[in-house]
Amino acid sequence: MLKRIAAASLALSLYSSFALAGQSPQVLQLYEKARSEQARSDYDDAIADYVEIIRLDPNLGAAYNNLGRLYYNMGRYADAISVLTQGLKVDPSMHPAEVILGASYSQMGAYDKATPLLEAGVRAMPDDRFARISLVHALIQQNSTDEAVKQLHLLSTRNPKDQEAWYLLGKLQLQLSQESFARVHSIDPDSPLSHELSGEIMESMKNTAGAIAEYKKALEAAPTDAGAMEHLANAYWHVGEWTEARDSFAAIVTQDPKNCLAHWKLANSLDELGESAPDALRQVNAAIAICPSLAQARVERARILLRLGRPADALPELLNAEKRAPDEPSIQILLAKVYKALGDSTRAAGANAKFQQLQQAEHAGEEKHAADVIRANP
Repeated sequence: MLKRIAAASLALSLYSSFALAGQSPQVLQLYEKARSEQARSDYDDAIADYVEIIRLDPNLGAAYNNLGRLYYNMGRYADAISVLTQGLKVDPSMHPAEVILGASYSQMGAYDKATPLLEAGVRAMPDDRFARISLVHALIQQNSTDEAVKQLHLLSTRNPKDQEAWYLLGKLQLQLSQESFARVHSIDPDSPLSHELSGEIMESMKNTAGAIAEYKKALEAAPTDAGAMEHLANAYWHVGEWTEARDSFAAIVTQDPKNCLAHWKLANSLDELGESAPDALRQVNAAIAICPSLAQARVERARILLRLGRPADALPELLNAEKRAPDEPSIQILLAKVYKALGDSTRAAGANAKFQQLQQAEHAGEEKHAADVIRANP
């Protein structure tokens, strides 16, 4: 948890012209001395000077704020609580002191006392990161996950590069997912939903065989469950088990003729198996008729047309797809084949060169990622 207060955070301090206006020369001298001591990390001397300032002027709220902040940054949370409580009695409008007090309670595990103080500080200073991130940590400790997520969304919106906010948001969302998954299983561990959920978790862990087994169990319990059917078909498709994928997607389009993704993937499975090109073309045409903007289906249609010896018909589909995805290597290699079939060696060579370039860039990116992983995990 963030403990120290950033210099730019909680702007109220003793050296504001408002706070020092009308102060005695002795107080001004002590303040300058305390500020120099803080800069040199002579914290004990700075504390003594702030204590003396408060003795000389017990109504100078900013002195309590500065002293409390110093105690907090030193990890002396009980002392910070005592001083800041006094300071807020003197000046209840010191919202920065309110936040430091809440953060001090949080550091001592008194989250029930911390949260209302931090909430008040956030309301008064909505742009102060320290106040909001301190509130997030207190909410997490009190299992107020929904409110913590809300605050983290606000933080990440204000600063999209706030790494801690994104980390905590991901961690909380994972926790919520795990709790929801556990509840699904506790209600009925043998339900289709429970098996689908187990399959999704296994897929996320790259355990495709285990996922397929779970999806099959879901379909045993509910043979027409659309979610389980799609999960099973996609699992087969992703690992290249084309016969099983073909049969699974065929079952889906029989049950749901308007499923354009299933039509496209059925066409792709037929093509991968080298089966009837006309049948594959009918399936991909159905996909495009239902979902005209499905770029993958248009690429698949071009591949099948090329296989049918119709490169001139394939070319418009690929040029259309290239506009949507100019950096997709598979489109370029198909363009090279189409141009070659059309006798345009110059454009074929250009498409092939671009394919090689994109492949090299892709491999370079993969190598860089692998090197970054190695460096991050020595």
